[in-house]
Amino acid sequence: MAAKTPQPERMINLLALLVQRAQPLTLKQIRQELVNQYPDGDSAARAAFERDKAELRALGIPMDMVTLGGDKAGEGAYTVDRRQFEIGDLGLNEAERSALQMAIATVRIGASHGDEALWKLGGERALDRPSTSVNIQMDDKQMPALAAGVVEHRTLKFLYKGQERQVDPYGLLSRGGFWYIVGFDHLRNAQRVFRVDRIDGEITNGDAQSFSRPEGFDLAKAVPTELDLLAEGDGDDAVAKVLVDAALAQRVKAEFGDGAVLRERSDGSIEFAIPCANLSAFRIWLFAMVDRAEVLEPPRVREHIVSHLQKIALSN
Repeated sequence: MAAKTPQPERMINLLALLVQRAQPLTLKQIRQELVNQYPDGDSAARAAFERDKAELRALGIPMDMVTLGGDKAGEGAYTVDRRQFEIGDLGLNEAERSALQMAIATVRIGASHGDEALWKLGGERALDRPSTSVNIQMDDKQMPALAAGVVEHRTLKFLYKGQERQVDPYGLLSRGGFWYIVGFDHLRNAQRVFRVDRIDGEITNGDAQSFSRPEGFDLAKAVPTELDLLAEGDGDDAVAKVLVDAALAQRVKAEFGDGAVLRERSDGSIEFAIPCANLSAFRIWLFAMVDRAEVLEPPRVREHIVSHLQKIALSN
């Protein structure tokens, strides 16, 4: 049976597996750990693995191969030393982080170097399309526990919104500037999505292979889309009218659909109705277009954007 795991998800799991293991792993061992994520046939699995390896190396993540000895003499094994590619804590304050977030979003448009830096900082890098998001706050203390839970099928325990949660983690994904863990929540007796930065305190792991991921589970569909993220929030205004320059208007139209179009101007620019209840996500989305997008209304949202830009300018 062919592997059903999307390549981006499989790459994240592969990287997490190799980063947390002190000893190099052979492809056979990797396939045993990442159950059903590579094709069953040896040739097909090798081809898929080589594609993953090439993509990770293209992102600047050095995956080293060592030749084993002893009873595995001559066999290749793979390892990743996170110290060779991770950027350490930059010690940024909130204003500096906001400025960097805006700068990286700007560099992202049509620039692979921005994507590479994004990945190293813990952000999302979609392999088949540009990303409009960045999250540089992934806690190093959380990643090993989360990755082990997903890769080794270990039940996680953590405090979330003041409640003790016990979760069978099906997948880990970064989207819209935040990391999400998706899994079966024993407290609610149903599948739930948890934002990682809202987990309080330490995450503990149960025994390996303590649960099975549902057949046909689709991580990408389980996590809210960027449109959903923009709409999820407690802002006073639900929708903003945004004018997008002709150079980017068709891309935004393709992203949000014809239903979001309010008016197409003769110069090629388009006025859109964009969800903005989540002001933080909306701000990141807007800033990615730099001076090619403008909030027209409502006044409260426009004033919020102008005020935020003024604060960034004053802090530099």
